[in-house]
Amino acid sequence: MKKVLTFAFLALLGCETEEEQSVKVINFDKVKEIPAALMIEKVVLLESDTSELLSDNVKVQYSNDGFFVMNVTNAKGLHHFSPTGQHLGMATMIGEAPGQVLNIQDFKLQGSSLLVMTEKSDRIDLQKISMQHKLETTTEIPHYAFSFQPLDNGDLWFYGGYYIIAGDHRLFQTDGFGKLKSELLPNAIPPIGQVGGDAFYQGNDRILFREPLKNSVWEITAQDTLKEAYRFDFGDNTVPEEFWEKDLFKGFGELMAKGFIDIFFIVESDRYFLADVNTRKGMDRNKTLFIRDNQSGNQYKLRVNQEELGHFYLPIGIEGDHLMFIAYAPYLIKNSDDLNVSEEVKDQLADLKEESNPVILYAKIPE
Repeated sequence: MKKVLTFAFLALLGCETEEEQSVKVINFDKVKEIPAALMIEKVVLLESDTSELLSDNVKVQYSNDGFFVMNVTNAKGLHHFSPTGQHLGMATMIGEAPGQVLNIQDFKLQGSSLLVMTEKSDRIDLQKISMQHKLETTTEIPHYAFSFQPLDNGDLWFYGGYYIIAGDHRLFQTDGFGKLKSELLPNAIPPIGQVGGDAFYQGNDRILFREPLKNSVWEITAQDTLKEAYRFDFGDNTVPEEFWEKDLFKGFGELMAKGFIDIFFIVESDRYFLADVNTRKGMDRNKTLFIRDNQSGNQYKLRVNQEELGHFYLPIGIEGDHLMFIAYAPYLIKNSDDLNVSEEVKDQLADLKEESNPVILYAKIPE
């Protein structure tokens, strides 16, 4: 394994000049800020279901088979909605009864199947579920992970983060049967604490990877190595390297007092790149959406506060020239008079109630 990693490292050194040229470097403080008055041109109202009303903190995956949505906290299961918002039932339920799972750590769509990762102490199970909500297979992965990403060839990437039970590497690859194939990003010092979370995101015909509290976004290449794709310069709000050499609990307290910036969500289409950037200091938290047009090189940022712009608080993707969000119904009702919407959308939102499920929004990307 060491020989493989050494070879990959030398290969990266040999391509350093080419890679540096391909990395898109973003000086975040100098990016122009514009008003977040995006025109909402399409909505999908997720049908309410008596089994559970979804909150304003959810995870979403979507494809031509619809939207799969789950509460981040106190989830009862994984909801399946059609592309037009009809509730198709629970893809899987959380519980101890036969056919249920104890928890859901992460989930992804691959072709006509839903892959669900569940935590089991120091290892994980990966369940493959059909679009008819039938369990097809269960694969045990003898390692711990926070997040995963399936590949078209059947292999999978997993991210275990800075967590002592995750082993001595943060990033690892297995085949479809759970057999370890490679490991990257060694934990040089056994971490005292736990830092992990979502790590894999959809790029333009590629998989993007990021680590919490880091300022780079990487591409997982066809050669199973990491290639830096975007690098953010956050100035004084960059998390220093020495943070990772400390007790992570103590270090995070110091970070909160000082203030720092973290990338929370990313997505890339054939033209656009979007990053959900969070600034934290003490109890204060500010959110900024960074948008880059990779064709023209134009880039800008939109500051979105949860009180007045809560409907733009949770981006989930890009479709054509639209940003996609999942929006909590009470935010839309509260700010209905100030929303920039088409007449058709206004009519659709008129039936919205406080207890309604969230809404999928499609907002036009500014030129």
